[in-house]
Amino acid sequence: MVWFHCEDCGDTIKKPKLVNHYRSCSASRFSCVDCLQSFTRATVNGHTTCVTEHEKYALAATKPGGFAAGGLPANREGGSAAGTPAEPTGLEFLSTRPPWKCSVCNVNCTSRETLMSHGAGVKHKRRARAALAAVNGGNNGHNGAAPNGGT
Repeated sequence: MVWFHCEDCGDTIKKPKLVNHYRSCSASRFSCVDCLQSFTRATVNGHTTCVTEHEKYALAATKPGGFAAGGLPANREGGSAAGTPAEPTGLEFLSTRPPWKCSVCNVNCTSRETLMSHGAGVKHKRRARAALAAVNGGNNGHNGAAPNGGT
């Protein structure tokens, strides 16, 4: 959903609400909240999409230093490609078709792209490592005993 900032009154408006905003404000200039382009009343209706969710959140397009500002989307401080946050891990916990769900984090997503962004996140990576460690190493140390002591 595209959001606009009215340059005349300072309101932030969703695109479908622009027509109602014309009635209450003189509204001569609008700027897109995501890509920061400026539009007139005549050209604002032609701006339907500008930045995808993946570009906006995973690649930090709207953040200072993001690719829209000429920066690199990856972690520039570490300098190593191995720690790049754009690589999802724990793919066995992510669904391959709708409904888009991560079973280890119990998270529902609206698209595959959003689910892959979730899979690249630090919390998901930590939970996936813990779940895999529990599955691989959990059977050797417990010998079928109850988790709370069971006596």
